[in-house]
Amino acid sequence: MVNANMLQMIAQFKQNPMQIVSSRYNIPQNINQPQDIVQHLLNTGQVSQQQVNTAMQMRNNPQIQNLFR
Repeated sequence: MVNANMLQMIAQFKQNPMQIVSSRYNIPQNINQPQDIVQHLLNTGQVSQQQVNTAMQMRNNPQIQNLFR
């Protein structure tokens, strides 16, 4: 079950995904393509390949997809 705080976070992410991502990770301003961002995070050790794989699996989950519609 999704709580109100989670729905607020999703709404904020939908409005400005870079603001949410940049609040947690160090991403240079000149990098703005999703693949480049992921590669930068991997190259700098800010995320692991396992974390990327998990995120990709979540992205393909129909329940998660419904939250972002």
